[in-house]
Amino acid sequence: MSKIIQLNEQMANRIAAGEVVERPAGVVKELVENAIDAGASEISVEYRAGGLESIIVSDNGEGMDQVDLRNAFKRHSTSKISKEADLHAIGSLGFRGEALPSIASVAIVKAISSYNHQGYEIQINNGKEMLFQPASHGRGTTIEVSSLFFRLPARLKFLKSPQYEATRINALMHSFVLGYPQIAFKISNENRTVLE
Repeated sequence: MSKIIQLNEQMANRIAAGEVVERPAGVVKELVENAIDAGASEISVEYRAGGLESIIVSDNGEGMDQVDLRNAFKRHSTSKISKEADLHAIGSLGFRGEALPSIASVAIVKAISSYNHQGYEIQINNGKEMLFQPASHGRGTTIEVSSLFFRLPARLKFLKSPQYEATRINALMHSFVLGYPQIAFKISNENRTVLE
């Protein structure tokens, strides 16, 4: 049963706020918020080189079926709203349908998700779908983002050192840990556990 739909152009234009990913911590924020919205009770965040080399967010949330997994990477596709009245009763962290397409347009993304014991994998390189196939995966979703901003040297120049970017990710994750005590978080930097 698919839930993610593509918004009509009029509604998309009304709510489009230019969801722009500026740095690795922004990617982590969007992926963790998606995991929370999916009802996850366990969320793992792993990153390397301050998130520029790779960011992996895994959760045990609801997961996505094959249709939703593909739709999740299309602009203005969301499971949170379907009509204008829904804008007045938003109960989720994200709803615009911009985060995943924005991330996939500036990185290499591999996502594996399982819904009702059926898993699928999608790989997107710089906004283009490269692979879509059945895959083995436990409950929930794992999204790996690598080579962030690899095609945007100006954006890379704007970023600070990997250590500084790691500090931003860690500070963000501490906020999530404090704000969502019911969720078991695990954060790893360069294969070292930072927080558990």
